[in-house]
Amino acid sequence: MKKFLKFTLLFYFTLHIVGELIRNLHFQNGIWTILEVSLILTIFELFLKPIIKILLLPINILTLGLFRIVINTLGIYLALFLINTFTTSDFWIANYHFTSLLAVFVTSVIINFVFTIINSIVTRKCKK
Repeated sequence: MKKFLKFTLLFYFTLHIVGELIRNLHFQNGIWTILEVSLILTIFELFLKPIIKILLLPINILTLGLFRIVINTLGIYLALFLINTFTTSDFWIANYHFTSLLAVFVTSVIINFVFTIINSIVTRKCKK
C-alpha cells in the first residue's frame, strides 16, 4: 500500500512536470484527470508491467532490453484508452516534429526518465 501511494504521487508530479515542459499532455479536468492517469500508470507499473515483461522476455533479450521502452509506451496508451479527459497532441523539440505514435512514444520516454529521476531523489532522501 505504501509503494502504491508513493508511485501514485510520483507519477502525479511527473505528469504535471512533463505536461508543463513539453505541453503535449492535456488534462481537461485538471488535477482530477492527472490523478486518474497517475493511478492507471501506477497500476500498470506495479501489476501489469511485470507480467508483460515476463511474457515478452524473449523479445526483450533479442533487443538487449530496448523493448522495455515499448512496454512503457503501452502504459501511456492504456491511460489514453481508459480516460477520455486525457489526450496528447503533436509537439516540436529542436526543429523535430513528433506526431501521433511517435509523439506518444517520445512522451513516454520523457515521462519515464523524469519518473526515474524523481524516484531516485525521493528514495535517496528516505534512506538518510
